[in-house]
Amino acid sequence: MIALVNNLHAAVEACANKDDLKDLLVELVEFTRKHFSTEEKLMEEYDYPDLATHHKEHRLLLQYLIDLVDAVSSGKKLTFCSDYDVSTDWVLIHISECDKSLGAFLNSKGVY
Repeated sequence: MIALVNNLHAAVEACANKDDLKDLLVELVEFTRKHFSTEEKLMEEYDYPDLATHHKEHRLLLQYLIDLVDAVSSGKKLTFCSDYDVSTDWVLIHISECDKSLGAFLNSKGVY
């Protein structure tokens, strides 16, 4: 996921065209959707106590990314700092806070 976000940021910095940005965003949305689905199945299977909050965060990020795809598709010029930066911030915060505790929980259940 981080590599996809980095690719997106590089494209924004390089002033990539609308179609290239859209393709990168769609790729990020598809990967993120699959990743979240896998995570959520594990959380359900092992009865993760913070499932509802984690699931809500997933939905918020996916909607944000979908909104970016729509904006780029409609021709809106997005800026690196204001529109794309949140994706990097969110990924880093989510991994360091939410996913770290989820990983520890799953490890305690024998999932590695």
